[in-house]
Amino acid sequence: MRKSKTQLGVVTVLLTTLLGFSLAYILGESTQESESVIAARKYPEADKRLEEARGFQKVKKWARANELLRALADEGHPVAMYHLARAHKYGWGVNADLETARDWLMEAVRYDYVYRGETAYEIGRLYQQSIGKDCDAIAVEWFKKALTWDFKKAHVQLAYHFRYGLGVDKDIERSLYHYEQAAIAGYPTSTIKYALWLLKGGSGIEADEEKAQYWGRRAADGLVTKANDGSGSASKTLGRLYRDGVFVKMDWFESERWFRRSARLGDVGGMHELALLLLRDSHDEDRSLEGVEWLRMASEIGHGGAVTDLGRLHLKKFLGLSAVEAIDLFERGVALRHPGSMEELARLLAEGRLVEKDRARALKLSRDGAKLGHKGAQSLLSELETQAQHSPIETDQS
Repeated sequence: MRKSKTQLGVVTVLLTTLLGFSLAYILGESTQESESVIAARKYPEADKRLEEARGFQKVKKWARANELLRALADEGHPVAMYHLARAHKYGWGVNADLETARDWLMEAVRYDYVYRGETAYEIGRLYQQSIGKDCDAIAVEWFKKALTWDFKKAHVQLAYHFRYGLGVDKDIERSLYHYEQAAIAGYPTSTIKYALWLLKGGSGIEADEEKAQYWGRRAADGLVTKANDGSGSASKTLGRLYRDGVFVKMDWFESERWFRRSARLGDVGGMHELALLLLRDSHDEDRSLEGVEWLRMASEIGHGGAVTDLGRLHLKKFLGLSAVEAIDLFERGVALRHPGSMEELARLLAEGRLVEKDRARALKLSRDGAKLGHKGAQSLLSELETQAQHSPIETDQS
C-alpha cells in the first residue's frame, strides 16, 4: 500500500523517537543471553496458521495476513512476531509504524528461534536508519549480535560502519574483512561495493584492478541469479553496472531492462534509477512523463533522492509542473535527511524565492547538508558564511 504524506511524516517522527532507549539498555537488558532467553515453542497447528499467513502476504491480502500473525504473536510465536514487525516497518496493510515494528522485534529476539539472527539484523537496520544519539553505535552492536546468531548478512552492514567510522572507530582492515566475508557468503550487491573500492582505491587502500575485476565479475554473475529469482535490489545493481560499464560492457538497453524489472518488483531505488534514465531523453515527452510518474511513486514511498529530484523538476517547471510545489517536496526531503533537499531549500530561503527570506535557516540547512558530505551544500555554506561576515544574519525572518 502507498504511504500518504501524513504517514511519511509519522515515519520520520518515529525514526527519532524510537531512540529513547539508551545504549546501555539495548546492549544490557535486551540482548543478554541468560534467563531472559525463551525457548521457542513448537506445535504443528501454529506452524500451519503461520504458513497460511505467509501465503496471504505473498498475494498481498495484508489484512487477513496481519490478523493471523497478530493472533500467533500474542500466543508467543516468535516467527509471527518477526513477520508482523516487518509488516509494520514497511506498511504492509497498516500505517508504517517503526516503533511498533521495533517493539515486536525486541520481543522476538528474546526467543531462541530460527530467525533470531535476522531479527537482530532488522533491529540494527532500524537504529542505523535513525537520527538520535548513539543510533550508529547501537546498530553496530545489533549487527554483531546477528553474526553471533549466524546471520552472515550482518557482514554487509559492519563493512560499511567500519569503513566510514559510523558508531565505531574507523578501521579499514576490519571493513575489508567484513566485505570479503560478505562476498564469500554470497551477497553480490555488497561485493560490488567492495570491488568498486578496490578498483578506485582511496580511503586507506591502494587500487588493485586484478582483485577488483575478480570480485566484480563474480558478483555480477551472482546478481543475475538473484535478479532472475525476483530480487529487486539485485536488478537495480545490475542496471547500474550496465549503465556505467563497470565489470560488464556498457549497454543502455540492458540497463533500462534491469531498472524496469527492479521498479516493477517494488524496489524504490530501482524506481528512482529508472526515472532518471527515462528523464535523460528530454526530447521524448512520453518517456519524460513516465519518468516523472516513477519519481512520484518513489517519492510517495519516501525515497529522499526521488523527493529531491521531483522538487527540482517542479522548480524548473518541467512539463508544466508547479514551481511552488517544490517547497513542500524539499521540506519532505529535509525531513528524510536528504542533503540535496537541504541545499535546494537553503538556496531558496537565502534568496527569498518562492518563500520568505530566512538567512538563518538557510545557513542551518546548508550546514546540515555539508555535515552529510554533500558538495553542493558545502559550497553554499561557504557562500553564506562569507556573506555573513559582511552583514549580520537576522534571528527572525526578514
